[in-house]
Amino acid sequence: MSREGPLSALARVFGGSTPTWKTAVGVLAAQIFLAGLMVIDWRLPVAVVMGVGVVVLALRRPLLAVGLLIAGRLVSTGSMSFIRIGKVNIGLFEPVLFLALAALAVHAVTRKQKLLQDWPWRGPLLAFASWQVLGLLWCHSLGGGIQELIAVGVIFCTATIVLSYVKSYADFRVVVSAWLAAAVLIGLLALTTDWTGVGDVKDTWEVAAGGGRETGLGQQPNWFAMNLMFIVLTAFGMAAVESRRWARWLFVAAGFFVFVSQLRSGSRGGIYALVIASALIGLAHPIARKWILRFAGLALVVFAGFSLFGDGGSTTKAVNRIIMNLGTTWGEDVREQNWMVCLQMFADTWGRGIGPGGYPELVAEYNWRIYDSIHKYPHGIFWGVTAHYGVVGLGLGAWLVVAVFKMSRDLVRWTKGTAVEVFAWTMPATMLGYALWSFVEFNFDDKPFWEFLALFTALYLFVRRARAAEEALPELPA
Repeated sequence: MSREGPLSALARVFGGSTPTWKTAVGVLAAQIFLAGLMVIDWRLPVAVVMGVGVVVLALRRPLLAVGLLIAGRLVSTGSMSFIRIGKVNIGLFEPVLFLALAALAVHAVTRKQKLLQDWPWRGPLLAFASWQVLGLLWCHSLGGGIQELIAVGVIFCTATIVLSYVKSYADFRVVVSAWLAAAVLIGLLALTTDWTGVGDVKDTWEVAAGGGRETGLGQQPNWFAMNLMFIVLTAFGMAAVESRRWARWLFVAAGFFVFVSQLRSGSRGGIYALVIASALIGLAHPIARKWILRFAGLALVVFAGFSLFGDGGSTTKAVNRIIMNLGTTWGEDVREQNWMVCLQMFADTWGRGIGPGGYPELVAEYNWRIYDSIHKYPHGIFWGVTAHYGVVGLGLGAWLVVAVFKMSRDLVRWTKGTAVEVFAWTMPATMLGYALWSFVEFNFDDKPFWEFLALFTALYLFVRRARAAEEALPELPA
């Protein structure tokens, strides 16, 4: 039995049948090119090979590309960026997004796949981007304004990729599993740095200032917690619809681990958002309520053990911050001062808003104390939209909220008694918990909310297509 040679294998992978001298020349040219890059910088050929790998994955296994895109979004931080162009950081997420878009363009040409998707909240998003473009005419910082416009463009491109490739319930579960795996990896890295003492203020993988609050990837704790919290309840949803016992408990363990990891960061926003979301699901769905009660009991036992018999550091400080310091959320005048500045900007522009970008610079004219601190951002999506985009921005935001609410309502009604119904509750509840806490924290583009919304929208579109074709939805396992 003859063995296949390397050129034959290469030709077969890229669609050829037999090796030719052209293939050999191409391989040799690629090796010379990579060797030349190695002379310049050893990281360049590594990046090229990884980029080609991502493109090949996206062309042959599109869902893997979506999983890599989600993972890149979760782990990308300012401290892990390769380069910085103006105010835009280029890290893990941006190259994967570009390559996934390139692969989607190839699919659009070779397979006649529709490039521009239609989804319920596309209208308000594009209208918001149009208002941003117009706002560049009067914005205070053109660089900051363009950065916010780019952020909306990235949201649109990411949603297009997710909706183009996630077409079925099975696709949805694959991407959810990839999201959960990335969150578990972040939690493991944070736990490892804490227990081994590797974390240092000079290192990327560091423990937060003041001790005991993991940042996960060298970022402040709220980033860490809010990146992880989105997948927790949906992980338990995956367990509820899983028929294989070992896989069911694997999802339970992963969801619990991610919850404990984000809780150890001491982020009030992360835990309060999950508490709100859990309460909503518990009131609405009996299966979810059963798992939430089990999960809460186990969480209390484990956290009590950490607090009483652990290191006395991370967990104790995190619990004290979350439970004992609730008053500081409302008592710190930093938030209130920023909110007042946002309202003053709104009033001074007669409801038009100051335009995209420029808040950190313009705040000096309103409150020098905030300008001279690290807290010069609106401290809330609602307040930021009020200051930057005025009445029109608030109206477009309300339009988007209504569109998402209608999606959620329809999906619950369409999926009653099926496996999909579990996610019809876990995902909107998680987003609502985040949205409620976003009145006191966050910017509109700095958390993976939009990727989560895109994945939920893909599920909605799948169910809508199934209903139109009169196809049965997956049943809920006994």
